[in-house]
Amino acid sequence: MLFDIDDTLIDLASAQTVTFQETIARQTGQDLMSFDPATLAEATRYFARDLDGHYDRYVAGELDFLGQRLARVRGAMDVLGRNTAPDEQLWGETYERNVRARWALFDDVAPTLTWLDEHEVPYGAVSNNVEHYQRGKLAEVGLSWDIVVGTDTAGAPKPDPAPFLEGCRLLNCAPNDVMMVGDNPIADGQGALETGLTSVLVERPQPKSLRAAASVSAVSATAAGDRLDHATAPPGVHRITDLREIRRFVIGAETRV
Repeated sequence: MLFDIDDTLIDLASAQTVTFQETIARQTGQDLMSFDPATLAEATRYFARDLDGHYDRYVAGELDFLGQRLARVRGAMDVLGRNTAPDEQLWGETYERNVRARWALFDDVAPTLTWLDEHEVPYGAVSNNVEHYQRGKLAEVGLSWDIVVGTDTAGAPKPDPAPFLEGCRLLNCAPNDVMMVGDNPIADGQGALETGLTSVLVERPQPKSLRAAASVSAVSATAAGDRLDHATAPPGVHRITDLREIRRFVIGAETRV
């Protein structure tokens, strides 16, 4: 079994949204309560969801890691109507320290991994970030895995077949014997399916910090947008809302909770 990391195992979106709002308050010198809630929610969503694809530019080698973050900050500040250039120290070292402190596993991860261990199902991770950073992220939340495939070790990002095939090689399994579980309908869902793996999408809820900041209408629009994102996955990609549901896909596995 292969897992994506961000927003599949680790609740990165919640860590990002809280840290973004905390940092934008310091950047602008304003209390968060002084922002229009719907506008702040949209700016937060722009940053956390990377609506202009700046992270993809980082994966493609067009930007470095800090560069993609600063590009997302500039776009979010445009949403807020602020023209101030991002403070690189604030959005670099300070943001990184604070977001790392908020990385946490989703509640369904530990029982799922325990179940896999009990049933001797080998697993690893395939991520669209560099291997050493993602190994460090897993270590921060108490996971130390032998198999972690990054864009640098695979030579290409998902949905290219290379990361999935490298994960299968490290598991010593053929693709049709491996399940890929992720949250992105294209990078994870379609990529795994087209490489011959069983493809499963886990649909995670919006972060509480974003829901709290937005008006009811803004939250509804965001949630609808995320559902549409998942709808882009091709037929044959399975959907779950809790990682423990993967038990029903494991051949011969027990299904009791």
